[in-house]
Amino acid sequence: MHGSAMIKASMALLSGLLLWAAWFTLAYALHGAQCEGALGLTRTGGQMAQLALWGAMLAAIVAQARWVQCWAARGDVSGRLLRSARYLQFAAIGSTVFVGLPILVLAPC
Repeated sequence: MHGSAMIKASMALLSGLLLWAAWFTLAYALHGAQCEGALGLTRTGGQMAQLALWGAMLAAIVAQARWVQCWAARGDVSGRLLRSARYLQFAAIGSTVFVGLPILVLAPC
């Protein structure tokens, strides 16, 4: 496997979880800023901002997972590596859904 394929494989393996980590960091920061009143958002406004961020990041992770599926169809790297990339993408989607569910049912502060 040459350098370009190795970089793509690394991105396929890590990108979903990196996007999840970025979303989690932003959501946690937004929650803290909202609770301290730094953003001037109402309770409902803050929850709507959290939901919008959650939906946008979930859409981005799903789109990225589809990119991994399309890239896997071309057969640039080994099947085991691509299977691992798929499992990691599913883990990122599941983590985003599972961690974001409390936004729907709990008060922001």
